[in-house]
Amino acid sequence: MHEVGIGEELLAQLRRVENEHIWVHEMQQRIVILAKEQQEKTDAEKQQLKEAHWMHCPKCGQKLAAELCGPLEIDVCPSCKGVWLDMGELGSIVESSDQGGFFQKCLQIMRKDNPTSPHLSTKPGMHRPD
Repeated sequence: MHEVGIGEELLAQLRRVENEHIWVHEMQQRIVILAKEQQEKTDAEKQQLKEAHWMHCPKCGQKLAAELCGPLEIDVCPSCKGVWLDMGELGSIVESSDQGGFFQKCLQIMRKDNPTSPHLSTKPGMHRPD
C-alpha cells in the first residue's frame, strides 16, 4: 500500500514537470511571436519616419533640391540655403584636387536667387577680422 502512494506521488510530480515544460514552451513561442510583432512595428515606424523626413531640410523642414556640383549631387535647401551632403561626399570633396572649383560651384548654387550669400555674412554682434 505504501508503494502505491509513492507511485502516485511520482506520477503527480511527472505531470507537474510536464505541465511546467509545456508552459515554458508556450511562453517561448509567445516571446518569439511578440519579438516578431515588435520588429514589424519598428520597421513600419522607421519607414514612416523616412517618408516624413526624406529629402527635407533638417534645419527648417523645407523640401531639399538636388543640385549637380561638379561630379557630385548635393542637396540644397531653397529656403535657408543649407547644403547637405550624403555619406562619402565630404570625403570626395576633401580628396578632390580641384577643391576651389567645387566650393565656387556651391557658392554659385547658393547665390542663384540671392547674389549676396547669407553664408558669407557674420552673425549679429560678431565682426569679421579685417
